[in-house]
This record gives sequence, structure tokens and C-alpha cells, in this order.
Amino acid sequence: MLHLDFIRQHPDLVRDALRKRGANAPLEEVLAFAEQRAGLITRCDALRAKHKREEERLRDALRAASPAVRKQLSAPLQAAQSEIKKLEIEIGNLESDLHMLLLQFPNLPHSSVPEGSSENDNSEIRRWGEPVAFLHPPAPHWELGERLKLIDFERGVKIAGTRFYIMRGLGARLERALLNFMLDVHTTEHDYLEVFPPFLVKRAAMLGTGQLPKFEDDAYHCTEDDLFLNPTAEVPVTNLHRDEILEPGTLPIRYAAATVAFRREAGSAGRDTRGLTRVHQFNKVELVQLVEPDHSYEALEGLVADVEDILQRLVLPYRVMLVCVGDLGFSAAKTYDLEVWMPGQQRFVEVSSVSNCETFQARRASIKYRPANDAHAEYAHTLNGSGLAVGRTLAAILENYQQADGSIVVPSVLRPYMGVATIEEA
Repeated sequence: MLHLDFIRQHPDLVRDALRKRGANAPLEEVLAFAEQRAGLITRCDALRAKHKREEERLRDALRAASPAVRKQLSAPLQAAQSEIKKLEIEIGNLESDLHMLLLQFPNLPHSSVPEGSSENDNSEIRRWGEPVAFLHPPAPHWELGERLKLIDFERGVKIAGTRFYIMRGLGARLERALLNFMLDVHTTEHDYLEVFPPFLVKRAAMLGTGQLPKFEDDAYHCTEDDLFLNPTAEVPVTNLHRDEILEPGTLPIRYAAATVAFRREAGSAGRDTRGLTRVHQFNKVELVQLVEPDHSYEALEGLVADVEDILQRLVLPYRVMLVCVGDLGFSAAKTYDLEVWMPGQQRFVEVSSVSNCETFQARRASIKYRPANDAHAEYAHTLNGSGLAVGRTLAAILENYQQADGSIVVPSVLRPYMGVATIEEA
């Protein structure tokens, strides 16, 4: 969340950031309400000061007066007190309205984020690995998965509807192998603490990380309990420290969580309808960090390196993209997308998005830390990234490791988890 004082002091900067993002936020309404609130606070403070002076001036007279005189003398004080309460209610209502309006503002982009209107304007930072030079036309993963009986799309649709699927046999084992491999590397070598959070979260948690109110249509909502299915483990894991002040020496905090993500994909009709690229339920290993502000951009680069390490161990060709302002996520100040090469589709597909949200989520969720024992509490910076999205990574393995005879070679780092070196047609 953007601080109201910052918006009031830098309206042109906020207006320009909204323009670059192509975002609609009620800036003029906020400025008008803020001005109105400031005026009411000034009036209220003046009335309180006047009331206090009058109360002190009349204190001795009220003490010595008869009940009738005391009632007459205190009448103006009571009227002033009533007016103060009325103003306090108006201020409270305005602050509530302002809070709801401020929730509609996206984060401000970092100065290093390039301008652009869509993913087509993202900047390639680097590439790793060379695409395989196939001697046969490479097939897309949905064909490979069905042919080898690893994925059952038809029964997934029968059970839950479109964009659901069943993993079976060695396909299910490959999914589990990827989850375990990623968690083992992140927790034993990358210094993350593993957590396993609930799959359902409160509305306050969704508000805290910025999924609400903007993306409520994309979330699965249990109306009776007002709980939401996780759209990403970023939500429960970041909210582990909601409404807390972390003591000196606590930061950085680094969490890894394997959870199921649920997304309605309400705004993506017609996009990536085949395969595992855009589905309603998928497994993901999420990485979340809480750090001191001075170290957050160093932490961002380190988080990207942690994700790249997984892709390099799997020997999957990929590229790192710096996301432009127009493609930036609502809560992010800066984001890198990691995209893996899919030879069966002849394109790069995102398998991880790594973001620094600076204080945006921490303000919404009230996550603070104390730099020193005698210091005032400050907002932490929050970062998150997929390490990785399992379904898309599995799809990339099928496409990159396919053989001319229709089999799939299992990446060497996954063979201890799989117990086989190849996946062949039964």
C-alpha cells in the first residue's frame, strides 16, 4: 500500500507511475478526501484546544458553583465536546473510505524498471543453455504426456471441468520428484526454512499481499466462511508475520513452501488452453523473503540466482527477463521472469516470476522490524518467487528430454527420486 502522505507530497510522481503502468486508481478522489480529512483534523484539533482552555478557565468556578449555575457554565463545554465527537466520526468515516481507495493503488515501479506496455516490451537480461537440436520434429508435452500415459486430461475434465488434469504412474512420480528435489535444494543448500501452510486463507491475508480487492474474480472463494483457496503460497507465507514487529537480528527471514495454487484464470479466456501451461490447480514451490530495506535489491538478485540454480541442475535452457512497467504485477516494484524453452511449442514459457515488493505488502499486512533495541519499528521489504512452478517445469522436461523413439530421459538430478533413468511407453 502506498502511504497517504507520500501520495499527497508527490502526486505528480504517483500520477506518472500510474500512467506508465496503464493503471486506473482514484488519485484525484484520494487527494480530495485527504484535503477534506486534513481540514476536519485541523478543526477538531482547534476545538479540542479551545475546549481544554475553557475547561481550565472554568475549573474553579464550576467547583464553587451551585448545580444550576454549574449546568449553565458547562453547557458550552458539552456542546464543544459533542461537536468534537461528531468531527471524530466524520474523520473516521473518511479514513475508512481512504483506506479502501488506497487499496486500489498498485506499487510504484523501481527506477530501474524499463517502460513498456506489455510482456512484448520486457527486456532480456541473459540466457543459459542451448536448445536441443532435435533430429525429429519435437512434440508438445500434452501429446507426450498422453502417449506415455503420464497425464490424463480427459478424466481431469470429467472430474473437475476444463483446465484440470490427472497425473498418473511415472507422471505422478515425476511431479513428486520435482517437488522433493526443489525443496531439498532450497532448504539444504539455499538456506530457506521449509513451511507447510494452510491451503485456505482469510480475507485479511489476501488483502495483505495485494490479491484483493483487485483480483477477487480470479480467486476461488468459500463464501460461507469468507476463506479463499491459495492463489499462491506467497499469500499464507508472507502473512505468517502479519501484525508483528520483528525483533533486532531476526531479518532476513527466508521461507520455502510447497503448496497447491488455485486460480480461476478469469481474465485469460482462450490463452494456452492446451497442456499444463495455464490451469486452475497446480503445484508450486514458493520462496518468500523478509529483509531490511537496504538489502532488498541484493536479496532480489540472490533469489533469482536460487531459481536459476534449479533450472541449471535440470539442464533446461532458459532466459531471464526484466519485466517492464506495463507488465509489472500489482504488488511488485521490480520483477524478473524466468522463461524456459519449450521445443515442442517453439517458444519460451514462464516458470518463475521473482519480485521485490519493497514495503508495499508490509504496509498492507503491518509487518515491521526493529533495526536496534532502542530504534523505532520500520516496515520490512518482502520478496517472493516461484522456485519453481512444478507443472510447467514438468512440461519443459517432457519437451526437452524427449527422444526419437518416444521415450523421455529423466534428468540426472531426479533419478534418485524417480528410481528410473527413462520413461517409456508401456
